[in-house]
Amino acid sequence: MIENQPSPPPETSGRWLAWGLVIITGLLFWPVTHWIVVEAVSREQIKQGMVLLLAAALLIIWRNPRDLHVSPNLSNQALGLLAGAFACVGLAGVTGISLLLLPGFTLGLAGSLQVLLGTTGYRFLKPLVGGVAALMVIILAFPFLDWPLRQLAGIEAARVLHLLGLAPQLGIANANHNPQLVLMVGKQAFLVATECNGFGLITSGALLALLAGEISKRSRWIIAGLMLLALFTGFLFNLLRILAITQMAPRFPGHYHAMHEIIGTIMLWIGLGFIGWLAWKPRASVLPPALRSANI
Repeated sequence: MIENQPSPPPETSGRWLAWGLVIITGLLFWPVTHWIVVEAVSREQIKQGMVLLLAAALLIIWRNPRDLHVSPNLSNQALGLLAGAFACVGLAGVTGISLLLLPGFTLGLAGSLQVLLGTTGYRFLKPLVGGVAALMVIILAFPFLDWPLRQLAGIEAARVLHLLGLAPQLGIANANHNPQLVLMVGKQAFLVATECNGFGLITSGALLALLAGEISKRSRWIIAGLMLLALFTGFLFNLLRILAITQMAPRFPGHYHAMHEIIGTIMLWIGLGFIGWLAWKPRASVLPPALRSANI
């Protein structure tokens, strides 16, 4: 006599299916994950964005430990996100447009988090999905913005130095092969290298404004405004860094590298600290005085 084996409970089957979808999604987008990590680690300006993402993840976990527990579950929204991710992979394979994998990666990450943590847990980690998408845009933008930002930084630094009566000169060396931007201040020449383009501070500031604004539940318009302000702040503090280096270099002839790094680090933390303070400051502090004392 053949006895029918009891079938697993629907909940158990659903969990196995959920884990299977997450694992398949992870394997499918592993090349994109590898690309993001390699690009971020290989460039100091982009590495700051990776550090900010990790810090934001730790902050979210620390603030919401009770709401972030793994409980695999399949919802219509999560399945829709994963379906969109797989569709992007399919389109990339058919059309040969590899850039389609990037929105697919974002959808896959969002869907996987929803599957693992549910809708309640996902809403806490949602800022990280936007942050990862922003980091991918930053990686793609770096090769195109390096030289224009260097030019802009050099031109504005020369303009300010001219207003100070220092008669700077800005020129291009090796114009035919590997051109370099050189700023002459007095008898000393300063190479406006990739590290001087301000890309790291500008993009890290915008990413910090996005992450801090989302975590502190700012409105979309305020976050957009904070990101624009972060772009300007990053450029301004990078300009101040260049000006400070040109003026301090003659006073530290034997310690130029150390002075360069110290000034750069100070300007980076002041700039990011200012942006983070604006994005994170309590909402009550930005309300009109009449509303601060009112019971809402």
